[in-house]
Amino acid sequence: MIYLDHHAAAPTSELVRQAMADASAIAWANPSSTHRAGQASRQLLEKARALVGQSIGAAPADVVLTGGGTEACNLGVRGLAKGRRKIITTAVEHPAVAESVRHLGRDGREVLAMPVLAGRPPAPGELAPLLSDDALVALHWVNHETGTLFPVHDYAQLCRAHGARLFVDATQALGKVPIDVASLEADAVAFAAQKIGGPAGAGACWVRRGIELDTVLAGGSQERGRRPGTLDTLSMVGFGAAASSIGRRLDQQTTIAALRDRLESGLLALGAVPNAVEPRTTTVCNVSFPGWEGAILVAALDLEGVCVSTGAACSSGLQQPSVVIRAMYPDEQWRAGSAVRISLGIETTDQDIELATLAFQRVLSRSQGQKLNQI
Repeated sequence: MIYLDHHAAAPTSELVRQAMADASAIAWANPSSTHRAGQASRQLLEKARALVGQSIGAAPADVVLTGGGTEACNLGVRGLAKGRRKIITTAVEHPAVAESVRHLGRDGREVLAMPVLAGRPPAPGELAPLLSDDALVALHWVNHETGTLFPVHDYAQLCRAHGARLFVDATQALGKVPIDVASLEADAVAFAAQKIGGPAGAGACWVRRGIELDTVLAGGSQERGRRPGTLDTLSMVGFGAAASSIGRRLDQQTTIAALRDRLESGLLALGAVPNAVEPRTTTVCNVSFPGWEGAILVAALDLEGVCVSTGAACSSGLQQPSVVIRAMYPDEQWRAGSAVRISLGIETTDQDIELATLAFQRVLSRSQGQKLNQI
């Protein structure tokens, strides 16, 4: 199997598997219990929190552990919305952010979704006129489908100057770009374990000290009253172990870039049309194949032993054209229906790229392709 869907989930590393195996005899206990079994589990949890904090330049006390990246995004967006009448986002956000914003809109907030035409992030000058001291800006650092980098540091400075709050979805940024939340000047930032080789169901939301955060869930007073419910200590151990190897992932980005560029060149030679713009992360290639349906290509490649996707994994069951690519190219709707996302990681090899390119060639040459329906 050639796995090229790292933006959905990165393979669990041996370091993570071993850490979780070592902790399994202890991590079952409730970390909120005061007896020795509970406190042993609590020690594992706090070590994981410290490792996650260290990987993003944060004090452990400012890291809220959550049951995955989606919960972290919900907590960051909806938690920061208290007292904010205007929510500013973009048209190409991950569903975890987009649906959180939509929820706030149903509560009566004004929602403004900035366009991202041709894949280009909104310029800081486009954001500035929208800002006020009753606004919340909620957007991602790295687009999950195209890898495009958004200028979040510039956005953060503008938000600070106008008294607006800023939430950043960094689930696709962790392990791909250096992160120091202290210098980012955001108010909350979300992360997910499975994007860096940790287990699914483990995430974190960093919250700037002094920020009042509304809870999203109802329940107990865990996580300093910011996230009720008993955490899965074992998954958090895996998250901590994955976070401890962030440096290795960052060191490999140049190598991954060379592999991605080689793959992309091969696909363009086969007639692919690129959907991303620079700057972008090294880890993803998003292209459309005129005359083909993306879902059919993905299925055909799976039969060839190559794992790729049409977009966000959480939306894959809908079998609909990519909302992200559709918003980026409203005048070229065929792109969304024929888009394929190929994402790489530190495990990707030269042979993977060679074999994947040959698989694309075989699939594309078997017929004239599946004509897209009118959109």
